Amino acid sequence: MLPIVEVFSKYKAKLGEGPIYDRDNDRLFWVDIEGKKIIIEEGITKNSVEKIVNLPDLVSSLCVINETEVIATIRHGFYILNINTGGLTKLLEIETDLKDNRFNDGKCDPLGRYWAGTMNMKKSGPTGNLYKLESNKISKILGGLTVSNGLGWSPDNDKMYLIDSPVRKVYVFDFNLNRGEIYNKQVLIDFGSEPGNPDGMTVDEEGYLWIAHWGGGKVSRWSPNGKKVFEIKMPVTYVSSVTFGGEDLSTLFITSASKDDEVQSGKLFMVDVKIRGLPSYKFFYNK
Repeated sequence: MLPIVEVFSKYKAKLGEGPIYDRDNDRLFWVDIEGKKIIIEEGITKNSVEKIVNLPDLVSSLCVINETEVIATIRHGFYILNINTGGLTKLLEIETDLKDNRFNDGKCDPLGRYWAGTMNMKKSGPTGNLYKLESNKISKILGGLTVSNGLGWSPDNDKMYLIDSPVRKVYVFDFNLNRGEIYNKQVLIDFGSEPGNPDGMTVDEEGYLWIAHWGGGKVSRWSPNGKKVFEIKMPVTYVSSVTFGGEDLSTLFITSASKDDEVQSGKLFMVDVKIRGLPSYKFFYNK
């Protein structure tokens, strides 16, 4: 039996992205990049209440710090947001000289480092880069990307995954968790004849990758060896990202972008996949 895809959110995003589940507080965060908003779904496993936080510029990803604070990538910078007061504090900025660039996808690793990539908004060249924020110190890790996207780690943290959407490739690196370093870049998945471009992604506890197909109307599951084993057809074309949530992390939450002729586009969806995902990790900030 095919899993049932359900609409979860009331909010309809222009460009939904970056879903992150905060297991400690049973809430899910996601962003509307072009709407300049963070959406908070409080009480995933019970009755959900939706809260909207307005921001001054394009917001593309976030990580939870604690019960009241998150850190988000907004245009060229990392900002700390108090979700109760709306107070926003700039931590640092990069690439302010690259006007066609902005931050895109980002996630925290198990030791609380924030990995976030930039993209060329015109998709005109490989001006994007991947950065690592460790407390308040930033390092450039990788260059030559067009749209740095979907990030993830294997269950034993010896591999890291990264997507470059326009070139339609999913890369795998050897990952040293203690040092926070990546080595030996290889192509794990070439999207080839797959519909759409690979966008956001997440990893389950079996080490399989779940990838959103931007323009392809589905989410696909791939083995650690790069073989497709399963896919979920979506009722919308522009599927942007995925994360696991819920009490046992077996519910897949899926973001999307608005398309004029698709009523459900821009919504946050949920699917009970009966496969447990890996948790979202918090940002470690030593003030």
